[in-house]
Amino acid sequence: MISANETVSRNLKRIRQERNLTLDDLAILTGVSKSMLSEIERCTKSPTISVLEKICRGIKIPLVQLTYFETPQVSLTTNDTVKHYSAWEGFELFVLFEFDPDKKFEIFRHRIAPHSQRVSECHEAGIREYIICTRGVFSVQVGEQTFPLQEGEALQFLANCRHAYGNETDKEVQIIMLLYHE
Repeated sequence: MISANETVSRNLKRIRQERNLTLDDLAILTGVSKSMLSEIERCTKSPTISVLEKICRGIKIPLVQLTYFETPQVSLTTNDTVKHYSAWEGFELFVLFEFDPDKKFEIFRHRIAPHSQRVSECHEAGIREYIICTRGVFSVQVGEQTFPLQEGEALQFLANCRHAYGNETDKEVQIIMLLYHE
């Protein structure tokens, strides 16, 4: 996800170019210095709300046009582009879709090595985990209850409690995990 500054930077530059304006033209229209406008477009300066208001008034657009981030209609994560982490011994994490506050979820793929366990502390309130076993057999402990899952089975739970994942078999386990921020 891109930052608010990057969003403003991209939108300002796009609008200026669509209107065939130079930075000098934009400075005259808005009353904001050419150097400040250049820094905003290069994302090296964070504009104040008053500077954003001056820009919007000068080019006659609502503030939302500078701050709007359009989610692409199609987003592809390939094996070459996926973010990969091995933060826990025996557990590999692949980030398929990062958290998006508008959609309120993130999706991961995990590979769990044979005879591996991982304990996860409580997540913040309102996080729900959805787990789908796509290969192998493993168990998920939620609080005091243990749930065995085999290929094709799924589990969901409110993750504001201690929970653990375990692969007691001799084969690798693969799961898909969705974290939903209620």
